[in-house]
Amino acid sequence: MSFTHRLRILACILPVLMGVGCKDRSAEEYANKPFTLPGASKVLESLSKGDYENTVSGLMALKGSLSEKDMAEYARLRSKVVDNLMTNENESARDAYRAIGMMERGR
Repeated sequence: MSFTHRLRILACILPVLMGVGCKDRSAEEYANKPFTLPGASKVLESLSKGDYENTVSGLMALKGSLSEKDMAEYARLRSKVVDNLMTNENESARDAYRAIGMMERGR
């Protein structure tokens, strides 16, 4: 069996092997960890009430006051908000999703 053939087999098998195995509990625990950023609770509360204008403005205000060490937690909060907005069929939720994208791109 040639070296190239072995590499092709490895390239096909490696993704399968990486996906199989024990579930990583730390990733699940991290995803469900409560947010400690100041203002995060208000963002989540307005999101749950369907007050998307305050959700977007709270998220952007929070982003402006972040330190380097808070970026990972902000990314997790932003991801939660965006996921909720994307799965919501409400037109104002879609507008809020687009507003977050435009604000982050500076438009």
